[in-house]
Amino acid sequence: MDPELLTVYSKNQNLKRLHYWLKYELSSSALLLLSWLWGFAILLSTIAAAVFTPFMIYILFEEKKFGWIIFFIIMIILPAITITILFLHSNYFLVLALIPLALFYFYCFLLRLTVSDWLS
Repeated sequence: MDPELLTVYSKNQNLKRLHYWLKYELSSSALLLLSWLWGFAILLSTIAAAVFTPFMIYILFEEKKFGWIIFFIIMIILPAITITILFLHSNYFLVLALIPLALFYFYCFLLRLTVSDWLS
């Protein structure tokens, strides 16, 4: 098989896998149930973000999308570090710690829209 064709196929497969996981959605009934169990929902979404992040960064690195990796650092990592340093001993730390989580899911939304364009 032609090495160039194999590279294009591999690149397309990586993007398809990333797109598959980015477009995964919960049903509205599951979201309603999780709204009653908000502590569990936050824990579950934090674990999902922590597990998905290395996979996402790996695919972006493999595809040489360094702008998206830098955007991830600026949008999620820097606010998380800043909030931890400035508000660690504050009464509002637990509430402020949710900001990077919300930014992570907004980042995933933006990435999902962009990966769809890359595939087409």
